Amino acid sequence: MSQLQPKNHITKANQDEIISDQQELQNRVALLLREKCELSTINEKLHTYIRAKTNNLLEVMGTLPLRTEELDDVALLQTDPIGIVTESFAQVLENLRNTNANLKLAKEEIQAIFDSAGLAILLVDDQQKLQAFNKKSQQLFFADKANILGQTCCNCICAEKQPPQNCIFNQVMDIGTVAENADFIKDSRHYHVIGTPIKTSAGAITHVVLIYSDITDRIETEDKLRESENRYRTLYSTMREGVAQHRFIYDSDGEPCDYEILDVNDSYEKIMGIKRQQIIGQKASGIYPLFDGKPVCLEQFVATTKQRGTTRFEFDFDYNGSKRILRISSSPLSPGYFAAIFEDITQRRINEEKIERLAFFDNLTGLPNRVLMRDRLGQMVARAKRKLSRISLFFIDLDHFKRINDTLGHDKGDQLLKIVAKRLRKALRDCDSVSRLGGDEFVVLVDEINNREDASLVACKILESMTPPVVLENKEVYTTTSVGIAIFPEDGDDPDTLLKNADTAMYQAKEKGRNTYRFYSSEMNAQGLEKLLLANDLRKALAQNEFRLVYQPQIKLSNGHMTGFEALLRWQHPDLGDIPPDQFIPLAEETGQILSIGRWVLETACQKARAIHDKCGLPLRIAVNLSAKQFQDPDLVAIIRNSLKKSNLSPEFLELEITESILMENFESAQNTLLELKEMGLNLAIDDFGTGYSSLSYLRNFPIDRLKVDKSFIQKMAAHPDDAAITEAIIVMAHILGIRVVAEGVEKKTELEFLREKECDEVQGYYFSKPLTREQLVARILDPSNNNPFCFFNS
Repeated sequence: MSQLQPKNHITKANQDEIISDQQELQNRVALLLREKCELSTINEKLHTYIRAKTNNLLEVMGTLPLRTEELDDVALLQTDPIGIVTESFAQVLENLRNTNANLKLAKEEIQAIFDSAGLAILLVDDQQKLQAFNKKSQQLFFADKANILGQTCCNCICAEKQPPQNCIFNQVMDIGTVAENADFIKDSRHYHVIGTPIKTSAGAITHVVLIYSDITDRIETEDKLRESENRYRTLYSTMREGVAQHRFIYDSDGEPCDYEILDVNDSYEKIMGIKRQQIIGQKASGIYPLFDGKPVCLEQFVATTKQRGTTRFEFDFDYNGSKRILRISSSPLSPGYFAAIFEDITQRRINEEKIERLAFFDNLTGLPNRVLMRDRLGQMVARAKRKLSRISLFFIDLDHFKRINDTLGHDKGDQLLKIVAKRLRKALRDCDSVSRLGGDEFVVLVDEINNREDASLVACKILESMTPPVVLENKEVYTTTSVGIAIFPEDGDDPDTLLKNADTAMYQAKEKGRNTYRFYSSEMNAQGLEKLLLANDLRKALAQNEFRLVYQPQIKLSNGHMTGFEALLRWQHPDLGDIPPDQFIPLAEETGQILSIGRWVLETACQKARAIHDKCGLPLRIAVNLSAKQFQDPDLVAIIRNSLKKSNLSPEFLELEITESILMENFESAQNTLLELKEMGLNLAIDDFGTGYSSLSYLRNFPIDRLKVDKSFIQKMAAHPDDAAITEAIIVMAHILGIRVVAEGVEKKTELEFLREKECDEVQGYYFSKPLTREQLVARILDPSNNNPFCFFNS
């Protein structure tokens, strides 16, 4: 607009311009007024909008809406509501992000727990479609499937379509509550299934949780337990030992004072001699006799429960007049309960005592035998060394005892030996030891003797005790003894030396006329010289072919056929004639010549056996005795193998006979040697059983095929029932161990009949044949007039 001029200069042109400007100004004012009005309206709407949105935010935030009287529009705008809203929404978004993160973490934790469950867990909707599952479910049911969610659980899990009534899902939907299937089977695995519904507040089922527990192992375990229980029941009812189950009864102080019998098996009834209906539910104190005022075995049974382990003990039981020895094993069950196993070992204990007596006592006289005597002598020597005292050993041999056996018989000779044993015991003190070594040899041990004069007094008592005659077959028989005396430590400081020197002195007494005694002295060389001369001849005997073998047949009792023969060594001395084996074999052992002689016997026996096989066509076994030195020879196996190879004899036809004492000298070494021999295929036999250790228990540790009962038992069975009982016990127990039994020295029909009745396997002796030469044996086998030359009955 142009600049206004002074009033006195206004022109019409200027007036028109002013009017125009005024008009434009008015228009602009009017426009501004309209804009103001519009702005007021917009402002009012903005206030309303801001108030509404603020109230919405407050409502979201859980706050009551603003009232106008509390905060007018001006004040509201002054508080910067937009900023407040922006900040609030930023906080809400941050909270939402944190909440989502926490929810995600919680979801992951829940899924981890879900997956770590050892059970298969699945979530299905009301249409049976799978909504969720854990890893165990995937491993069990659809490890090789993808995109499982949304599929029906029947397609995913059930191998075969289930009847509607069997489907666990249908059961939950039908009954509206928890359902279960005790044995759902898939892929040969067994599952226990529980279905649990998830409902809305209105009670409508929206989902079903299915939980599968794999019970296959449990079912298999239960089956095995049932089988085990059945086996246990079968064993329980059929086992040979008696079994009883009990429950303790307690007194007011809580201590066991009695026990109740809960159950017993059949064997218990037989062993205890009482019926189960009489004792089930009864107290022990009311059934069995009390011991020291307490129920039988109560203390032992209480100890079992306290120790929480098995207790074993033996008990002498007397019930209704029946005495027996019981071996009892008791074991705790649950608290207050226990079981006991009863084994009647009465007969076993009797047999063991008999066998133990055979091992340490002479069966004829009841005196200690050589084994027990050696043990006692060893103890006395050790004690005398400590105390620096003396011991006297008296070696006693009956004079001309063989003459009595030959004229009156062996039974009368045995009777005489018993009388001699009784007289010796009576003549000596109780603290003195009297032993029988075997045959007619006795040993007396006297401890802490002062001098030779005291020993002479003892010897005189021994000689005087034999002075009275003995009546045999209504005839008076006079017997005398020769006594050799050795004193510790002068005549030897160990048992073997004392025995040897006393034996030497005894032979000196015999040479001096018998019925006397002699002390050992270093000058006693006569017998030694004789042995030396015989030993020199023995060294030349093998080179000069003075040895020969004879053969005694062995007969099988079941059919009377010959199964083999025993090779027996004989020495034909050029000057002295036939020398008994019991004279030269001990000498050969002593001089060490037994090794070369034993090798010759093995080689010759194998060659002759093979020749007999070829000549007679019969596969007969040959038995050869081994001495102690042979058995201990490290070259034994090689010698036997070489003998078999040279003779071309099969190992199964060679049997080696060893005495008990040889085996017991070195148990472990003997066991190894026998196993090595057995591996070669040889037969092994124990010779002269009953005269040594006589322990059947150790035979279990050796690969023994045959047991040869010593002839001293066989020939005394008729006159001595104890010998018959012992022989029978040996046969029975050997058969239990799977060992065949051969009886030696059978000379009478009564002996044969007894052995047949007791099922002895084989026999040999003069009743069938004396030892024969090879030619005699072959001739008898091939005799056309007798199809079975040694058969003694028709089988």
